[in-house]
Amino acid sequence: VLVYGIPIFREGELQGGDLDADVDFRKEEAILLGKTNVGQGYGAGVVTYTSLNQTVAVGCENGIVVVYHLKEEQGMDGTRTINFQKIIECQGHTKAMCSLSFHPQGRHILSSAKDGTARVFCAETGSPLAVMECEVHDPNGPPPPKPANNANATTTKDPRMMKRPPQILVRGCSYGDLEGRTIYTVASGKRGAAYLTKWKVLVPLNAASGAGGTAGGPPNGGGPNDDNIKSGSGGALNIRNEYRVQCSPVPISAVSLSSDFRIFALGSVEGTISLYDVQSQKVLKQFQGHDLPVTCMASRPVDSVLPLPGEEVEAIDGGVSFDALSASADNRLGRWTLQKKSRKVVPKSSSRRRNPSAIESFLWNIFRIPLLLTIVIAAVAVRDVFNICGEEVNFSALMMDMNAATKCVYREVLWADETRTGVHFVPE
Repeated sequence: VLVYGIPIFREGELQGGDLDADVDFRKEEAILLGKTNVGQGYGAGVVTYTSLNQTVAVGCENGIVVVYHLKEEQGMDGTRTINFQKIIECQGHTKAMCSLSFHPQGRHILSSAKDGTARVFCAETGSPLAVMECEVHDPNGPPPPKPANNANATTTKDPRMMKRPPQILVRGCSYGDLEGRTIYTVASGKRGAAYLTKWKVLVPLNAASGAGGTAGGPPNGGGPNDDNIKSGSGGALNIRNEYRVQCSPVPISAVSLSSDFRIFALGSVEGTISLYDVQSQKVLKQFQGHDLPVTCMASRPVDSVLPLPGEEVEAIDGGVSFDALSASADNRLGRWTLQKKSRKVVPKSSSRRRNPSAIESFLWNIFRIPLLLTIVIAAVAVRDVFNICGEEVNFSALMMDMNAATKCVYREVLWADETRTGVHFVPE
């Protein structure tokens, strides 16, 4: 696991100038601050971070969640480093982890894995608090058939004779409010549609945080006890399944929920990106952005009224704020937005005519009067040519005798002979 820092410098800070001046220059450079090895056979697959207590949770391929505290230290030369201090391990999943999320107050860790479950762990002790078993069939349709008890399936070792239920992959999990009373999970199989499930915590998380949630202990607080409640036998929380809806017709491979708990960014195995509205339960916009499955999704961390680096009006993006960022196995990153057009205001005059430079203005002021006189003289000469030499300069006359037209224009219009009546030259 690697931790990088991205410092943002101002031009004045780099050059020792005025820090209060308007500065547009920014420099981003990733610096490795610290790293750690989770352990042999663990295989780090997913990471989440909370700034409340500087804690990092790492989900591993063996189903274990390892929690670290990040301690910042500064060396003698002024360099900053981060050390990983292992706190606890959360055990319960039987297959590789897919997603992790901290409780908004940092008390619990929400996880999902390829074993078809999402779980809640205590962030202090690592004890399990609840288990949510996800399903990937249409809630309005008939339940999926249970695998028949085949006697040959229990005795044979041939994989073709061993019928197993389809594997459920819980690709995403996230808290849906600031109090941690709402939980969302996104699950799908290796084929078929993906389903978004909303869970409701019947016992507030802050009330259960002090209980410890030891395995085998009774759940704290009351709540309905029926088939809709999905909680582990030794959990400290009662969680109800409120609804399950189809959010994608194809399997989902990456999930991220926006900071306002409104839009899910869903990346599919086909490379498509969907922005799904949780309240209306509809896809707001879908993009065909990648050629291979999406491996990672990140929703916007702040509201769109607060610009992120690269979203200023004068930046290359031209006032477009993105709602999600995606990464894929095709080695490409993608930015996706719900905006229909840029917010950048372009003056009408600037789009039609540009302002002349100083050199262009100087040359125009010098040559505009002589140019105007030349145009006037040329217009008068053309008028006199047609008035005086109209017969000589028509098309048929020019084809017959070009010299006559030339002589008429020169002698009658442009230059008068000294023998002509009314013409007087200044004596030498």
